[in-house]
Amino acid sequence: MILLNPTYAFLRPSLLHPEQLIDHGKPIHRGRNELYVTEIEGVRLCIKKYGTPNLFQQFVYRYFRKPKGTRAWQNTIMLREAGFGSPEPVAYIQNDSLAGIDDCYYICLYVEGRTLYHWGDSKTIDICREIERFACFAAKLHEAGLMMSDFTPGNILQTKEGFVLVDTNRMRKGFVSVERGLMNMAGLWMQPETAAILARLYAQERGALPIPSYESLYAKYRKLFWCRFARRHGLGDNITHRDLDGSEYTYHFNSVIQ
Repeated sequence: MILLNPTYAFLRPSLLHPEQLIDHGKPIHRGRNELYVTEIEGVRLCIKKYGTPNLFQQFVYRYFRKPKGTRAWQNTIMLREAGFGSPEPVAYIQNDSLAGIDDCYYICLYVEGRTLYHWGDSKTIDICREIERFACFAAKLHEAGLMMSDFTPGNILQTKEGFVLVDTNRMRKGFVSVERGLMNMAGLWMQPETAAILARLYAQERGALPIPSYESLYAKYRKLFWCRFARRHGLGDNITHRDLDGSEYTYHFNSVIQ
């Protein structure tokens, strides 16, 4: 099975063999899912190879639930049609077996950008303008009734044109309250002082009053999120992430959970 953006129909012969593209591509992430960057016929692509699902998941994705790659394809189109940044989808390729779905590949245009992990160890004054722009972006996204479940630093790229959402397979569409919007942003890396500014600006953009109560509510949501995260992953007072470009960022979240 292949879904192909008509704009890139000329790439079809190459896209039919994604494993060959991966062999000649540059790996930028290897884990449960793998990310590669490659270029064919002057088009720079990002290829995501999803981890092979277990037998039960193969059966479920084949007959009962849309696979992650299909959802990413549809959600990206929805975001772009609503005026929000997300890399243009090029193709989705799915190899099936008798048991169900086997290998899946999601291919989109490569977008040059910076994740938001650097917010974790940046001073508020260094990223104040970024926070202002992001508060506006998040408020408009939620006002449009769109909410990304994995609204985390690695799934939000900061580009010259604005913020871009990636890894969009988990999206919800419907009314997003101010409270739910703040909860949605609880996993962002930032210190309490910066988080208070984000909550204040976000509430202002949403026309929510009184502002101080939303700052306190956001602090509560963040404490709950990071306490659970620390317990689940057996962490101490901080977490370090190696970004796609090799940069390392450390988030000291002990002040959040105390």
